[in-house]
Amino acid sequence: MSKKYIFLLLFSSIIAIGQNTTDSDSNILTHICRKGVFEIKYNKEHWQKSNDISKWDVEFHDTHNLVDAYFIEYDYFVSKKNLKSTIKEQYKELGKIKNLKIYDKKINEMNVNYFECELEFNNSTYIFQGFLYNGKGGTMEIQFGVQEEALKQYQAYIDEFCGGIKMIK
Repeated sequence: MSKKYIFLLLFSSIIAIGQNTTDSDSNILTHICRKGVFEIKYNKEHWQKSNDISKWDVEFHDTHNLVDAYFIEYDYFVSKKNLKSTIKEQYKELGKIKNLKIYDKKINEMNVNYFECELEFNNSTYIFQGFLYNGKGGTMEIQFGVQEEALKQYQAYIDEFCGGIKMIK
């Protein structure tokens, strides 16, 4: 009798674990980038893929539309000596960036050049951060833009998104 009870308890535990895994996995969507070198796994409860056409390969925004994420693959390499000028060039139409910091960081087995900067635009301060990675097929860049007031609240979303970017082996 007790063996049947233990078996039923064990069986129901396995079913419950499987449902939790399935439930959490059902919130994860995958975007394969145009060159097939990178994939982005993102939580659909936190991020939405944009249908807008732009110069970026793909854009995302959080569900409250307070953080934007931009992804692009370049068909060339961006050297370390050109990082600052490349980043500054991207923002020249919006204004002058301030406090640009670039440092090395490891994200999912990729050694990247992570950057952070500020931009004054329409009487608000925006924080941009992201990284460039030189690897197979050229350079990949991801960047996030958020108003300064929302950064602390949404930094976990940015970190989560970065954690979902992987090179396809």
